[in-house]
Amino acid sequence: MSINVVVCTDKRGVVFGTTENVAARPIVLANARMCLYWSEDVGGVFGLADIGPTGRCRISATAPSVILEGVTAVFGVTDAAAAAWAAAPVQGR
Repeated sequence: MSINVVVCTDKRGVVFGTTENVAARPIVLANARMCLYWSEDVGGVFGLADIGPTGRCRISATAPSVILEGVTAVFGVTDAAAAAWAAAPVQGR
């Protein structure tokens, strides 16, 4: 079963994606998108997990999969936030 998560890394990465195992280290995410910048209206990383990125956030393209090491936090994501991540435009395109 795939679980939507936001993962923070010790290199200050903030990445959304799906995983089969939230406890795995390194963690493997499918359909991963990085938050390049979040605006004040999001409410920080917790907001990215709760409401997802807003129109003023900058979100990367989708990578089919990514392996993240140095994980410092794994957040569960609401359905509304997952939908916002999926709908977010790709920065620069």
